[in-house]
Amino acid sequence: MRTSSTRTTVHSPEDETPAREACGSAVEIEGDEVRLRGLAVSPGIAIGPVFLVTHEVPEVGVRHLSAAEVAAEKARFLEAVEAARREIQDLRDHLARNLGEEGAAIFEVHELLLSDQAVVEATTRRIERDLLSAEHVFTEIMEGHERTLEATNNELFQQRAADVRDVKRRVLRHLVGDRRTALTKLPERGIVVARELTPSDTAAMDPKRVQAFATDLGGKTSHAAIMARALRIPAVAGLHCLTALARPGDTIVVDGLSGEVVLRPRPLTLEHFELRRQRYLRLSASLRKIRDLPCRTLDGKDVTLSANIELPEELESLKEFGPYGVGLYRTEYLYLAKPGPPTEEELYQEFAKVVRAMRPHSVIIRTLDIGGDKKPDWMTFPEEQNPFLGLRGVRLCFEREELFRTQLRAILRASAHGDVKILFPMISSLSDLRRCKEFVEQAREELRREGKPFAEKVEIGVMVEIPSAAITADVLAREADFLSIGTNDLIQYTLAVDRGNEHIAELYRTFDPAVLRLIKETIEKGHRAGVWVGMCGEMAGDPLASLLLLGLGLDEFSVSPITLLEIKRIIRSVTFSEAEQVARWALELPTAQQVEEFLSEVIHRRFPDLQV
Repeated sequence: MRTSSTRTTVHSPEDETPAREACGSAVEIEGDEVRLRGLAVSPGIAIGPVFLVTHEVPEVGVRHLSAAEVAAEKARFLEAVEAARREIQDLRDHLARNLGEEGAAIFEVHELLLSDQAVVEATTRRIERDLLSAEHVFTEIMEGHERTLEATNNELFQQRAADVRDVKRRVLRHLVGDRRTALTKLPERGIVVARELTPSDTAAMDPKRVQAFATDLGGKTSHAAIMARALRIPAVAGLHCLTALARPGDTIVVDGLSGEVVLRPRPLTLEHFELRRQRYLRLSASLRKIRDLPCRTLDGKDVTLSANIELPEELESLKEFGPYGVGLYRTEYLYLAKPGPPTEEELYQEFAKVVRAMRPHSVIIRTLDIGGDKKPDWMTFPEEQNPFLGLRGVRLCFEREELFRTQLRAILRASAHGDVKILFPMISSLSDLRRCKEFVEQAREELRREGKPFAEKVEIGVMVEIPSAAITADVLAREADFLSIGTNDLIQYTLAVDRGNEHIAELYRTFDPAVLRLIKETIEKGHRAGVWVGMCGEMAGDPLASLLLLGLGLDEFSVSPITLLEIKRIIRSVTFSEAEQVARWALELPTAQQVEEFLSEVIHRRFPDLQV
């Protein structure tokens, strides 16, 4: 983003230096107007006054106890936990009334954390052993969980650290006092600006009063983002320094399409965003008209459109966009959000909830894909020089057989409630697939002996995300029921580019000819073997890639719920033969830049109102 050469004071002369230090060059300031760029996490455009939310974590010092004080201190801690649990239940009930049970599920993790005896008992043991105050011990234990989640390179798990912080703050407020901005004072049609919004914050807001969210931290999978999508209001996250620049009552523009936020906009800026807002409203209205129509090209080719989800609470917002199944249900959060491994019953209940909600549509559940940057603190891992090429995905499951067997049993049991498919990640060879299928058969035999119901026919798929799997897709397809291309990892492994490394981020090229050829070969090999081929990576939800992937013969697009209607509109607006021609032309181009420019020109010519 350009940085303006003209910078003036932001709040007042004495505030200018801290604000500049907070933002660095990631801000454009002209006169009183301030522009920032963040992550668009919920679509729409809002203009209104700033309501600044501040969180002050209660100060926690080291307080030593005498032996005579231990019993009372443990009781004080347990009372604080119980008071926090009652508050969370009240908030959950409030959300259930306003957003339905799926919306209320946002607090299930908080309830699990507070009812988890591992956390409670670890705190009371340390109070007794170390003769330290409850607030000090509890803070250290919860911050350990925060660090584990934040250390991952996965946005979902980094955002779940906010759940741990929320629970920590709630218990600490009962132990040492309350220091919060009262969200009940939110003005009519205000726009909430905060460093971070917790689930408790979003639940306490009156949705009739809030127009939008804008936060320094967070991403697309933060609870604030999920809540914003459920409430159908714009939101931008990852702004880094917005709270250092915003003043209560300032006019602010939040563009949840581009990720841009403008403080104290000039009249011409306001006019620009108001016109942009009106265009978006017209586009949204036109997209809603195709919600219940089939995803079919003009010449009659049907394409399956599915959604990627990571949390059960996303199901409520998914219903807004139409009757779709789940093409990728990521299960890692169920392992990372707890201080210990989930039981079979806990997994079964979570899976069954999603399967029942999606009936009669299918749910593809990906088995555990931890390792690499996703490591629960309750699990020990070997030292690895390159964990992204090491013990992760099914490789880890082969090492931890009980963990794998527990999950497979839970998935199979959930299949009794609807159409379930199993997707295995990190498959590099036919041997991997065969070994996975052996585990599935063993789980089936165990359930049969125990008399527990499950569907006898559950399709098994391979996630094609390693180049070796793409090259041998014909071999894998002979023994799998479907293939699902995971482009996020396929791109980084094909191009030898760590997608989380900002120093080489420009080398991570979605439209690199090598990647496109692997995708083409995977689809063709799958079809020759008689199986369908889907894509669950980010590329499937990129409107620029839609015609290319359609033309290559992709059978299923599994995308973020908020992009479903855009992808459907593109597919419904062309013939399959047109898309095939676009794919042929794109594959003839020698560089990623040329492919992207070509696809961009095609999409903008055919769909000028799509803001891509």
